[in-house]
Amino acid sequence: MNKRSKPSPDDAGSREQQLDQLLTAMDANDPFSRYGLEPDLKQIEARWLAAQGKKPDRKRVRQYRAAITKALALSNMIGPDFFANEIEMAGWSRLNPDKDDRTLQTLMADHDHERDDVVAVLTAHGLDIDHWLKTSGDVYRKRDVRKLVVEPFLQLMAEREIITSRRQLPRKQLFDALFDWIGVEKKFRPSSANIDSIARELEGNASASESNDRRRTKN
Repeated sequence: MNKRSKPSPDDAGSREQQLDQLLTAMDANDPFSRYGLEPDLKQIEARWLAAQGKKPDRKRVRQYRAAITKALALSNMIGPDFFANEIEMAGWSRLNPDKDDRTLQTLMADHDHERDDVVAVLTAHGLDIDHWLKTSGDVYRKRDVRKLVVEPFLQLMAEREIITSRRQLPRKQLFDALFDWIGVEKKFRPSSANIDSIARELEGNASASESNDRRRTKN
């Protein structure tokens, strides 16, 4: 399904089914439990989808980067003098259509220090895009999964006192159902060991925070 297209009835039905499977995995089998959990789950989903929607298709970004490279190459072939003289004067003529060439040259000389170095600007812009392409790949998408999905869900579990166990309520089963419903690609899903590690880290941070609160209360 295209991200911009409206979901079909079949897609909507499938997602409701996946949400139902997630709630079942969370042992929320009665309407009261589900009513309390659904808004929190949908908030996690909304934040994840909003973050993904802000990011353009990387293929299009690469095409845009290639266009900048081509523009710089063409600029070099045409030569900087042409842009600094003919195109610069054309710009002043466009803004001052009633002025003659002599007046336009005077305007150019008076504002020479304000001239933008388009080649330098485009070169820097291209380097910025290269950096974005480098730092927004798989590693950073996995970071988003942790910050926007895994950590909030673990915190929700702690708030609701949902205790996992290998036999009755496996944590992996819960997260598989969560990822399926939200639509996290398999290659970006953290392993069970990673999820366990994140859970321990959050528990340690919560304990440290409680200890600090108690110290401040005593003081």
